[in-house]
Amino acid sequence: MSEVPWAPATEAYLWGYPLLSVQRTRKLLCSRTPPGVFHSIPTLATPKDRAVVLPNNDTLYASGWYDLRQGDLEVTIPPMDHPERYWNLMVVDAYTRVSYLRRVDYGVGGLTARVTWDPTGQDDVPGSGVLRCATPTAWVIGRVLVESPEDLPRAQALQQGFVVRAPKSHPSSLTERGGRPTALAAAGADFFPELAEAVKADPSTPCHPPLSREAEALLARLGDASPAVLEACVEAGEALLQTGQGKDARTVNGWRSGRAAGGPGGDILKRALGAKFGLGGHYAFENRSYTAVHDAARAPLDGRRALALRFPPGGLPPCTGFWSLTAYGPDLYLVDNEIERYSLSDRTPGLRYDADGGLTVQLSAARPGGEENWLPVPSGPYLLGLRVYEGLPAVVDCEWFPPELKPKEP
Repeated sequence: MSEVPWAPATEAYLWGYPLLSVQRTRKLLCSRTPPGVFHSIPTLATPKDRAVVLPNNDTLYASGWYDLRQGDLEVTIPPMDHPERYWNLMVVDAYTRVSYLRRVDYGVGGLTARVTWDPTGQDDVPGSGVLRCATPTAWVIGRVLVESPEDLPRAQALQQGFVVRAPKSHPSSLTERGGRPTALAAAGADFFPELAEAVKADPSTPCHPPLSREAEALLARLGDASPAVLEACVEAGEALLQTGQGKDARTVNGWRSGRAAGGPGGDILKRALGAKFGLGGHYAFENRSYTAVHDAARAPLDGRRALALRFPPGGLPPCTGFWSLTAYGPDLYLVDNEIERYSLSDRTPGLRYDADGGLTVQLSAARPGGEENWLPVPSGPYLLGLRVYEGLPAVVDCEWFPPELKPKEP
């Protein structure tokens, strides 16, 4: 491995961040729903949902946690009710590497597939019906689009058709909660022994970024390390994550997105950023996410300053799936608002298009004169994200970007 620009403990913190995010999330969710059970959530995400940061408000979720040492899983996806119904199922390993069943590869006619433990880390063959997971721990997540408020019962019925069957020998006891998945830095020097135990349960494989020899030696001999040095290296690693800047990040029109269409590859920092700001999220070839860094005046987003996002005629996000704009508080969760609208998309009821065919979205904490195109945001700093599902090549290749956010005209 080439030299990394960080101290060994900082490297180990960034390298291990995804693993502990996954394991703490597993313990949290399996303290409510036993492992080996594919649990459906029949409602869209709201501000009350705080298991995973940056949830979408567009699809129904079903998920379950599995130990593939017990054997393969059998997955059933039901036929969709029409060709435009968006769905997917993903398998996330302990280091956040993702395998997919996608509408793009399998269509809407339904299928049966298999999830198997493959520590060699081979890539899946799209359409083969086999998903390879590189670690024993597997997080299976299914999504189906809710196309309108009236569509919720139909989407729920389809969601119930997503079935994951585990071997009868699979453990089914509730777990004890660990630390909060979003508070890894608070562990300080204790992060490292927790990481060492997690690595024993889910060893890294050749498809995951390797650790340098120095960082490996540190984890093997934690008793020789100074707690103060470990604490300082956690702080240094967390500071890198707070910048939100991966090596491949591209910023256009005040919006940022990573260049890669797939996973993080060997980029340890990018993988850690994905775990911190989008655990269980998609690769860009399925859903590219854009984060607003600043408005047209290069000012940070603040709900007390109203903004407008205008897509020109023919300039909506190019995709075969759908797009969605969502606002979050500084804690990365949805925020309560008076009209209970947590995202705005091409499916928002009553959306009004401009006279020339363009679309102008209003972003503010205060209620505007008309609310058809209003996305309520917090009264203060906030995070704004645009998701584009099944993007066309300009999206997948990180060439298309949203327009600038401009101060709202009186």
